[in-house]
Amino acid sequence: MVNLDIHIVGVGNLGSSLSNGLNNLKDDLNIYLYDQNPESSPLKNSHIMNEISDIKEGVLVLCIKPKDIKQFIKLNSHKISENVLICTVLAGVEITYFQRYFNNKIIRLMPNLSIKANNGFIPFTKNYQEDYLSFLEVLGGLGTIAEYDESLFHIITSVFGSGPAWYLELSSKIVQAAELLGLDKSEANKIIKELVKSLPSFISDDEFSSTVDKIKSPNGTTEAGLNSLVNDSFDKIIYNAIESATNKSQQISNEINND
Repeated sequence: MVNLDIHIVGVGNLGSSLSNGLNNLKDDLNIYLYDQNPESSPLKNSHIMNEISDIKEGVLVLCIKPKDIKQFIKLNSHKISENVLICTVLAGVEITYFQRYFNNKIIRLMPNLSIKANNGFIPFTKNYQEDYLSFLEVLGGLGTIAEYDESLFHIITSVFGSGPAWYLELSSKIVQAAELLGLDKSEANKIIKELVKSLPSFISDDEFSSTVDKIKSPNGTTEAGLNSLVNDSFDKIIYNAIESATNKSQQISNEINND
């Protein structure tokens, strides 16, 4: 791996997770961090600069909020050389938006926080062909990578980028139900955390529905609970949540493009 500068702008939860994952690699990477509010970053013992200076080479990773992108471009576009690879993780902000202001190669990612432990999954799309600056190789060190057409990124954002929240919210509601039915809250949390830890052992090449069928037994407790989910339109509840998140991503895109 050649020596590579990586500039991460926005060191909140995702930016700090990216920094942690990159620092776990043995590659020859020089990581620079920027945030307007460094005291609020989870990276308490890192040197975080308030603003970027001229960036002539390497990778610029934008982990800021979508609403802040217009101001960022206004203040910093002249500081970024055309040799720099621009990497964006902004939900709803398409590559074509960046192409209004930059002639750079641009790659768009939709990871989640699991990249901090180098076992994530990183969907990506880009406006160039080759592995410029070997950055895809670097991303491969953070987990599995896969390229998708950008038209799919609204749904990818809602099912993968936001996906951990769906499962953790479900876990929270299971804890709440267990407490209402008699378990101590601390014990309910302990049991459900152990349950979540066990879930990877159930993942195989089978469809999820097939695995569910293997877990339940006829007229058993699992089937009784699953029947209740069906009766309460669990599928519709989940669909509505994913559709709402997808629509929000599209709304962000429309607002930014029309700004």
